[in-house]
Amino acid sequence: MSASCVRIRRARPLLGTLVEIRVSSSDEAAVRAVEGAFRAIERVHRAMSAQESTSDIARLRAGRHAGLDPWTRRVLERAEEVRLASDGLFDCGACAFALDGIAKGFAVDRAVEALQAAGVPAGTVNAGGDLRLFGSELEDVYVRQPHAEQRLLHIGRTTAAAVATSGSALLVDPRGGAAHTPLAGVTVIAADCMTADALTKPCMLAPERAAQIAAQFGAHVRIFGAP
Repeated sequence: MSASCVRIRRARPLLGTLVEIRVSSSDEAAVRAVEGAFRAIERVHRAMSAQESTSDIARLRAGRHAGLDPWTRRVLERAEEVRLASDGLFDCGACAFALDGIAKGFAVDRAVEALQAAGVPAGTVNAGGDLRLFGSELEDVYVRQPHAEQRLLHIGRTTAAAVATSGSALLVDPRGGAAHTPLAGVTVIAADCMTADALTKPCMLAPERAAQIAAQFGAHVRIFGAP
């Protein structure tokens, strides 16, 4: 959102990155709403961190499927939908239930949901390449190009969208073996950030099918060639 619209800007280290929330209001209600949004992100962090011994990921890896946070179940359900749509190019089960490639987007969505439920009229949540904005006024959207992060690329203007950008540097092929892709990375634009986040991986692994894979979820993909 434009600088003139920003009233509150807060950032905290969560989800293995720096999460920034910006909103267009500055009253006490907006401050409480931002705190509520961060609490939603913290809940996702606790439930879906691969590093926490008490997380749902630890439970799943131990073969315990009972007692999972309902949010974790929602992420697993969407992950399965993407797995089926991509013919296994996205598969959390094959990666020891690592949800890194989808949970961050889900956390962004839950933060936006918390802000909207609290009556915040417009804002953005940005979690290290996973971005969602909402509101009624057109805003410019920029992404950092993979392998050229010092450069911002303007991809358009919109009132509401979820945008996820991933680079190929840490790409994992769930089918086994080293991941091979001719791309530097991709940007996916979707209705929600969980979907956009998840779709970046199969789109990188199969660039010739990227548009078709994204279209199954009403999403669009932008491909960045090798540097």
